[in-house]
Amino acid sequence: MPTADLGELSATECGERVGISRVSARRYLEFFVDEQRVVVRLNYGSAGRPERRYRLA
Repeated sequence: MPTADLGELSATECGERVGISRVSARRYLEFFVDEQRVVVRLNYGSAGRPERRYRLA
C-alpha cells in the first residue's frame, strides 16, 4: 500500500490494516513518535478522550 494513500490513521485503523490489535498498534506508533518518524495530532470530539491521529513525519 503506498504511503501517500494513508494520510492520518488512528491506532484502531492502523491495527486493522496490518492485522494487529489496537493496543499493539498504539505501542508501535508511540515508539515511532518518540523516534520522530511519525507525528501525532489530538482530535477533540464533543465528549470523552481525544482521538490520537498519526501520520508519517
